[in-house]
Amino acid sequence: MKLKIRSLSTFALATGLLLSTSQIQPVHADDQHERACSNKTLKGSYGTYRTGSTSTGPLAAVGILFFDGNGHVSGSQSISRNGVFTFDSAVPDSPYEVAADCTARFLMDNGVEVARVVIVDGGKEFYEFSETAGNAVYGVGKKIHTDDDDHDR
Repeated sequence: MKLKIRSLSTFALATGLLLSTSQIQPVHADDQHERACSNKTLKGSYGTYRTGSTSTGPLAAVGILFFDGNGHVSGSQSISRNGVFTFDSAVPDSPYEVAADCTARFLMDNGVEVARVVIVDGGKEFYEFSETAGNAVYGVGKKIHTDDDDHDR
């Protein structure tokens, strides 16, 4: 009797596994290509925040970044560094590079990488972390509206 129950259980498990795996859609080579990112993936206005520790103490910042879709970003932010506040500080026009795998790099004008970025949700959001020595700072940017909408405001 135990053998019959065990055989039925094994058969049911095997059948369930076969049926469940038959519903998995195959991955096509074009799927990755269709989802590839580029500098154009980051385009428009993004509300941002950053937080973490720096060599001079804690950091918190909120701001807005404007990505042109061609590899340049600018904006402004308000920052608290170790309890000292700076409001509406300009983020100078700086280059950025987006790879096909939706990772990106924020750069200084001289090409030095200052942050590593992952773009998610088709460019509606990104996660970043600072690569400045002595920092443990991360941040998030969320799309507010597209560059075309900016002209209407």
